[in-house]
Amino acid sequence: MKRPVALLALTVALVPSSVALAPAAIAAPPASTEQAEARINARITARIDNPRFGSDVAVAVLDAASGRVIFSRKADRPMLPASNMKIVTAVTTVAAVGPDRTFRTAVFTGPGAGEIVLQGGGDPLLTSSDLRSLASDVASFIDPASPVTVSSDLNLFAPPSRAPGWPRGYIPSVAASVSPLARLGDYSTDPAASALQVFRQRLKALGFTVQAGSEVDVAPDAAPLAAVSRHSAADAVRIMLRESENNVAEVLFRHVAIAKGQPATWEGARTAAASTLAELGIDTAGLAIVDGSGLSRKDRLTALALANVTRLSSTGDPARFAVMYDASAMPISGVSGTLDSKYGRFTTKHSRCARAEVRAKTGTLFDTIGLSGVTTATDGLQKSFSILVNDRPQRFTALATRQAADGLAATVNGCW
Repeated sequence: MKRPVALLALTVALVPSSVALAPAAIAAPPASTEQAEARINARITARIDNPRFGSDVAVAVLDAASGRVIFSRKADRPMLPASNMKIVTAVTTVAAVGPDRTFRTAVFTGPGAGEIVLQGGGDPLLTSSDLRSLASDVASFIDPASPVTVSSDLNLFAPPSRAPGWPRGYIPSVAASVSPLARLGDYSTDPAASALQVFRQRLKALGFTVQAGSEVDVAPDAAPLAAVSRHSAADAVRIMLRESENNVAEVLFRHVAIAKGQPATWEGARTAAASTLAELGIDTAGLAIVDGSGLSRKDRLTALALANVTRLSSTGDPARFAVMYDASAMPISGVSGTLDSKYGRFTTKHSRCARAEVRAKTGTLFDTIGLSGVTTATDGLQKSFSILVNDRPQRFTALATRQAADGLAATVNGCW
């Protein structure tokens, strides 16, 4: 059943004056803009009843400058967002953690004789090269004549656990256990153990006799023997958005918790993300932010909330959230990331006109398709939008539904 959603009273009382997502009264647009928006509304209305979407589809389209609603259907209905949740993770990371924040992986003197401690600092982009470099840097502090014990400090985050709503098969196939010591792209069952192994192997290659230690707590005021902190939150946000990287999303989700004074747990991160959105003026009613990646079957976002988040980040406070929209971050239609044409995106006769004109985050679960972002339309004005499909008809491929969503994005752009 389709029901209209009254969205014109979109102002949010919590919006700080510096953000101003929507003014108290939205002025009527010029006649030319009104005609363009009416055309977009009529075309989406005609095209949304597509069998590839099924009946459970929510859409919100806003004028990005004013917040004026151009189109809405089920826009305030809580929906599974899939990886469109990563837009929320990106915005809350930039707002709470800060784009310039770096993450330190360090080595300390351990409590025992010949013991060193590798401390995970929650670097979501940590690489094997970083770990080998760190081992080389610390080698000068180790007695080569005696065995060295390598212990670990993994206390920045709570012990790994499966997020509420994650199917059991998701670890390690589509996400790893969340650890403050894990390499980018490591989907093993124990990423911390894998990282420690890389570190120990480098020490062995340098001629040391190495044995595994235990987990220990490093004193907060301890000085490291060596450390590496090459990656920033901005770097992580770029990769998360462009590649839809689940592990990066979950580590950033934990950092939002820490930045907001919450425990680095699933619950702490949920509380921190929701409070950050509210502080930014986003209405969180009906939202359920269970994880940072969008994998949870308990996640719920609305198309309206996503359209407002993309509106805030692209237009409401563009300098603050610029990292989300640079060339290596939010996917570009038919050009980059998960919207690259090699994945069949923006390649149909209806959508290819919008190639390079849309910046949007994709989302896919077996029954869910999402596409939320921004476009500068053919009328010269920026639009923010969100398309969420739940209960995707299984008689069509996921790609068929994705391409139908691309067509709606091209409709928002005005080129189709």
